[in-house]
Amino acid sequence: MLNKQSIQELISSQNKDAGLHQSFFVNKEVFDLSYKALFHKQWIFVTHLSYFKNNSEFIYNLNQGYVEIDKLENGNLDIKHSIKNAPCHLKVYESLVFINLSNDPFPFDEFIAPLEPYIKIHGLNEGKIAFQKEYIFNASHMATIQNFKECNHCWGGNDFSHKDYLNVHGPDYCNSYGAGVGSGIESKSFDQRIKDWTEESTKRNIFVGEFVEDNSLFFRIAERTPLQNNFLSETKDGQYCCSKLMGDFEKLGPDKGYTAIGFSPFNSFVANNEFVVLFLFTPVETNKTIVTQMWITHKNAECDIERMIWLWDRTTQEDQILCEINQKGIESRFYRQGQYGKLEKSLVQYQEFYLNHLQSHLNDLV
Repeated sequence: MLNKQSIQELISSQNKDAGLHQSFFVNKEVFDLSYKALFHKQWIFVTHLSYFKNNSEFIYNLNQGYVEIDKLENGNLDIKHSIKNAPCHLKVYESLVFINLSNDPFPFDEFIAPLEPYIKIHGLNEGKIAFQKEYIFNASHMATIQNFKECNHCWGGNDFSHKDYLNVHGPDYCNSYGAGVGSGIESKSFDQRIKDWTEESTKRNIFVGEFVEDNSLFFRIAERTPLQNNFLSETKDGQYCCSKLMGDFEKLGPDKGYTAIGFSPFNSFVANNEFVVLFLFTPVETNKTIVTQMWITHKNAECDIERMIWLWDRTTQEDQILCEINQKGIESRFYRQGQYGKLEKSLVQYQEFYLNHLQSHLNDLV
């Protein structure tokens, strides 16, 4: 059993350029601490407002208890925690329903401000949940989140490489931007592709840009990049699967672009011109994480669901297998902390964020 002092020693002794100590993945005291230090304090979206068109109650299960969001008669939403006096806060932005479980949340306006233009172009207020699926990862939230924040495993060999993802986005994107801006190695050819596409999109008044975190309270990132030249959407053949485009693209026409946003370690948002995929990572136990995905389309769109979910359903199932194998390796007595590589820059950044928030939370404990 680890106490405050031993966790403090773990944080202090951690090499910033090497993988985390085994305890950060398997120890219950560390899990409980990180749950309060990070999960409770970040603004996390849990559903899309269209859920309440046909439902009056939304339940989000937590590690302890649950959060209940109710639709009132006047159309507003009310939130409450199943545990008496446990704090919970609610904000809705562009139909994304956010919660915060801390006593004193970081200002929501400050949190959302740099991400606004990336979200707004996709017209989520005119969207609906077209499909939703949960994936149960028998792996720690650290192993799961880390997997989604590095691009090295895309090239993992015949068994676990993301061949479909590589085919849709191309190796240059995966090596450079696979886990966000600056997450990989620079590619001159992809940089030129972004430059040419940016100039063309700007002339058409379509928003483009990149955002890298500048505030230690949050772990956000966002960018707009082009898909491969012959791809309009994240489908197998690169062609549209929905009858209507979303947001600005419905008015201004397609731009063959791709938007990726990281709101926090527990939420991601990826989108092309016709649908948005929302990701929610819920820590459940030291070795269990639920990954929820919601596909959002225009509310009046007819879609080929199988074609729409094809890429991210396959990719997430591949990640599920890989994370569970990694978890078994982490739990082994042979586990050793390896050095991070050139395609794992986001892991170095996330590890610093994670340890700083653990330390801050420890400092606040009496």
